[in-house]
Amino acid sequence: MSLLGALSSPCPRPIPGLLLLGLLLLPAVVIFVSAEPEEGDGDLHCMCVKTTSSVHPKHITSLEVIKAGPHCDTAQMIATLKNGRKICLDPQASLNKKVVKKLLQS
Repeated sequence: MSLLGALSSPCPRPIPGLLLLGLLLLPAVVIFVSAEPEEGDGDLHCMCVKTTSSVHPKHITSLEVIKAGPHCDTAQMIATLKNGRKICLDPQASLNKKVVKKLLQS
């Protein structure tokens, strides 16, 4: 028995079943890692980074108000305009407070 022969032998081949299992699990790992939160899970950050203080009420079709919470420390007002664009309104601006009041009256 030669000691040199034992050291120079190639590594044992991986078990084919283990290799197959790894290949089967790879797509599941890729999907899990790249998955985004589903609709309704909610983002855990403020949606309104930039706000505007002036928009005429006639351009607004709908208004969504999101209360302050663990996701964001300020209330957020998201207005959908007639052209489909969404903008964030400054909830502290006096003009926007008037817009909300006008939309609630109509």
